[in-house]
Amino acid sequence: MKRLLTRVAQATLVGVALTALPASADEEEKAFNEDTVGAVMDGIVIETPWAVSMKKDEIFVFMTIHNGGDESDTIKSISSKFADKAGIAKFEKGPMLNAKAVESLEMPKGEAISLDQDGYHLVLTGLTEEIEAGDTLPVTLEFEEAGELEVPVSFALKNY
Repeated sequence: MKRLLTRVAQATLVGVALTALPASADEEEKAFNEDTVGAVMDGIVIETPWAVSMKKDEIFVFMTIHNGGDESDTIKSISSKFADKAGIAKFEKGPMLNAKAVESLEMPKGEAISLDQDGYHLVLTGLTEEIEAGDTLPVTLEFEEAGELEVPVSFALKNY
């Protein structure tokens, strides 16, 4: 009896999760809390973009990128008017440790990629202006198919 109840509970949870998923890119754009969405373009939804600086002249940018478009896409470059250099990197040995540059970031159709303290993230260096907590930084993501998307990034912390 206990096993039957467990299976019924699991099936119910799966059903609830599936009904919560948007059926199309248009519905996906409406499925997010407007307070957490930074930018939207052609089924690409940028959620909760924020940044932190742990040392002078370097900013790490984090966000979740949802690809609700009809095709997979690739982020091929990053830029910002606040930095001479911008790119994609991945922490290799744990949170905020041993970042290695990567050339591009695949965005599979129907999936989300988290840019966070444990893995992929964006890096801005050669800062062109002084930035303080509370400022908003425009960061441009260039996708191979979708084109350029400017994302307003909240600068949360300067810790140096």
